[in-house]
Amino acid sequence: MPFARALRLLALGAALSALTASVRAQATTPEATGRTFHYEDATKESIFTGNARLVYKDIVLTADEIRYSAATNLATATGNFVLTYGKRRLVADHGTYNLATKAVSVRNLRLGEFPVYLSGESVEGTLDELVFTNATVFFRENAGYTPSIRARKLTYARGKIVRAEGLGLGLLGGHFLSFPHFEQALDAAFVSYISGRVGYRGNLGAFAELGLHVPVATGVKLGADVGLYSSRGVMVGPSGTYQRADENGSVTGSLRSGYIYDAGGNRKNDILGVPVPHNRSYLEWQHQQRAGDHFTLNGEFNYWSDSEILRDFNHKAFDKIQQPDSFIESAYTGDNYSLSAFARFHPNAYHRVQERLPEVRFDLMPVALPLGFTEKFSASAAVLQADAFGPDPKLRTNRLDAYYGLARTIAPTPWFAFTPVAGARVTHYTDALGGKDTYTRQIGEVGFDARLLASGTFDYKNPVWAVDGLRHLVEPKLSYRYAPEADRGRAYIPPIDRRVFSTYLQPLSIGDSRNLDDLTALNTVRLSLDNILQTRDPAYGSRNLVALNFAADYRFDRPTGTHALSDIYTEFALTPAPWLRWEVFHRFNPNLTSQQELNTGLEIVDQEWWSAKVATHFLKNNYEEYTLEYRQRLNEVYDATALWRYDARNHRFNEQSYGVWQRLGQTWAVKYEVSWFNGPRRESSFAMNIEVELLKF
Repeated sequence: MPFARALRLLALGAALSALTASVRAQATTPEATGRTFHYEDATKESIFTGNARLVYKDIVLTADEIRYSAATNLATATGNFVLTYGKRRLVADHGTYNLATKAVSVRNLRLGEFPVYLSGESVEGTLDELVFTNATVFFRENAGYTPSIRARKLTYARGKIVRAEGLGLGLLGGHFLSFPHFEQALDAAFVSYISGRVGYRGNLGAFAELGLHVPVATGVKLGADVGLYSSRGVMVGPSGTYQRADENGSVTGSLRSGYIYDAGGNRKNDILGVPVPHNRSYLEWQHQQRAGDHFTLNGEFNYWSDSEILRDFNHKAFDKIQQPDSFIESAYTGDNYSLSAFARFHPNAYHRVQERLPEVRFDLMPVALPLGFTEKFSASAAVLQADAFGPDPKLRTNRLDAYYGLARTIAPTPWFAFTPVAGARVTHYTDALGGKDTYTRQIGEVGFDARLLASGTFDYKNPVWAVDGLRHLVEPKLSYRYAPEADRGRAYIPPIDRRVFSTYLQPLSIGDSRNLDDLTALNTVRLSLDNILQTRDPAYGSRNLVALNFAADYRFDRPTGTHALSDIYTEFALTPAPWLRWEVFHRFNPNLTSQQELNTGLEIVDQEWWSAKVATHFLKNNYEEYTLEYRQRLNEVYDATALWRYDARNHRFNEQSYGVWQRLGQTWAVKYEVSWFNGPRRESSFAMNIEVELLKF
């Protein structure tokens, strides 16, 4: 019985193998159909007419007439030639296709592979590589307003243009940019940046601006920014971007520049009161690089010929940064340390910068020691310089600095931890002041950090807000630092790393202070209270719904002119859903019972139809401003936008802007904007812009 069953199984297997071989043989045999069929003995061709169709493997060929020769494997198609393979589709007037060699020869070919469409008067080659003569390439859609490429000869292979001769780039029938050599993957954006803007501003006159980047090498796109201003002249400068990434690292960067001979008769004065010159220029460069898992290199360079050049010609960029920075930093990070080199230089002369030429630094992360102690250590060597500015003289010094700290955490329970800390800092200066050639400062600090942690959970669910239970975390913190001689040697130390204006609480420890050359005696306790309300996250862990934090310092020894109790700082954040975010920062002076600062921001986003952002900015004796940004989607083509900035102290709108965004097909976005400005300002009181942005090319 087992032997008979084995024989039956062998017979069945042989039958299945024969059937499979038959199916495979049929799949590799061309199948042709048509309304009519006849065979020409003279040419040895089978002729199919009327919706003729030939199928071979993954190839489908259709035409008005198909002539097929089994001897040569050649199919000749006439009238409405359509060859489909994979996601590609070749459409032509007529042509031939060899089933054995995959050779193609057609006239007036159109090829579509989203988002790219190619056409050519004649095309020769194979399905793996096609050579177009008098080719045209459209991206995303074939329309007069869509950027396109034309070339005398173009080779297309493996999803990219691998060669092109006599290539030009343009739109609306004109191809005004030429490239002697060109290669571009079609699954990536061809021109990563095309923008245009026309309009009118009172201080510039009628203007037109154009920016363009095109690929010149793998990951590298270069071009230029050009601006024409009827009241000022022509600004032009090269620009570009570069980007590359692999398993070993990544590098990205960008470059922008501009030069203009400013013929404007009312250029006014710069921030120093000096007349703005005719020759004006700027250069901006940014670089980010990662090599392996340990090394990074980041840098920026910003040169402005005068303090007002971006304010005059690109006030939106100027609103974000009024004093540009220039630096380069490399860092190597180990398992528990980092070694870095940082240089900050100063190519501009209208504000003061603490230059580092350079600074080399070593930082040891907290390391566990026996008996529960932890240590941290940092050391640096820097060449510091601050150029003369106003009444401040030029300062320069070489500084060696080191800090060592010890801590021992005592945690008798999970909800309480007490950590005594001690540290010492030694700093050596050359070119000291007060008649000294050099000066060395030694200071120490002691103190502690204490915290409590309490929590409560609540079985509350709300499907509307995706709330699945609540957890309230309360964490009171008390920190104290005592460094009574931190201000030692102020008369001899060149004050380069000085305090800068800030309305936020600064680091408490001398080991974390950045104003190393401007320390004050320290005998301060800091009390803070953090509150967080969380819920379970459906993806992983938890997410914050509400955060409310308080903090304040009490100075037992205080500098002259300050109070013992500092301002009380409050931070609040409400983030119950991705479409709603509300943040508040508040600073209150309990000694004068007065509000010093209040900043709020509320953002509500409807992903489909509208979004609104409301912000308030109040700083006592300085400003009180309210801002509203609103965007409304009208339909598939148009969006409306509006911006209001109201100055409550002077009872005026500092800015009003109204705009309409329009989409032109899948390629362009156009913004029409009208703006009014008020108040004492360098910019004009009226502006009208039309901005054109390329969505994807």
